[in-house]
Amino acid sequence: MRTPCGSVEERADGSDLAKWAAPGLARLIPRRLSRAAAIYLDVLRGPGSGTGWDMAGEASADASTLRGVPRPVIVDGANFGQWASAIDRALGNPDARFFLFEPQLACQEVLGELALPNKTVIRAAVGDHAGEALLSGASPGYGAASLYERHDTYFGDMSAHQEKVEVVTLDDVTRDHGLERVDLLKLDVEGAELAALHGARRSHAAGVIRAVAFEFGSANIYSRTFFRDFWELLAPLGFRFSRVVPGGGMLPIDAYSEEHEHFRGVSNYIARR
Repeated sequence: MRTPCGSVEERADGSDLAKWAAPGLARLIPRRLSRAAAIYLDVLRGPGSGTGWDMAGEASADASTLRGVPRPVIVDGANFGQWASAIDRALGNPDARFFLFEPQLACQEVLGELALPNKTVIRAAVGDHAGEALLSGASPGYGAASLYERHDTYFGDMSAHQEKVEVVTLDDVTRDHGLERVDLLKLDVEGAELAALHGARRSHAAGVIRAVAFEFGSANIYSRTFFRDFWELLAPLGFRFSRVVPGGGMLPIDAYSEEHEHFRGVSNYIARR
């Protein structure tokens, strides 16, 4: 007959030993310390580490998708151009071309002065269909401004500043600018990443988009999107996924798992065709 703790043979197994020890350890370890340790261990593996504090590492990982491309075409949801400037430094390529999406007026003024080679500023948000939408944030130029109504626990009043903005699709942009390829598409658009990819179906079908760097995290709660949605859209097209870890390393993802549905903070992923 089995005892609640299992037999000696069962406890010799690592997983059973861990289960046996868990109740006692849970009582001994302070709740705050346990939570902090769990968060830090996650960050070391990438989940929740993409909140902007390691921009150099993130840019290094993204730039690795552009090795050997003599005149790369880069499309970015820009804000004030922090990531675009970082990857420009990482590339050191004066022939790189940048197409910067930005719907916020306060950011557009800064982007106009940004020292980037071959820069085109597209004064619109990107989505799954063209039109107009309401963009909300805590202040003008807010880095987490979103097309979705957000109530993240660590943000302030996300409806304090609102702008009516134009929305365009990636398919329309590649057509209007005659882009036969996009070597790197960077999507940090606060929950609208999947919508942006749905607005690029013609471009995907034609093989225009070679690599996608996208964020996944708390904003996807409000757009009601899951990591599985990205996987089911891009994996059948031949994209291979990796998660960016601190320092610019990449952890390959060979198969979908529910563990990727991580909504605390932001995680950075690269899908490469």
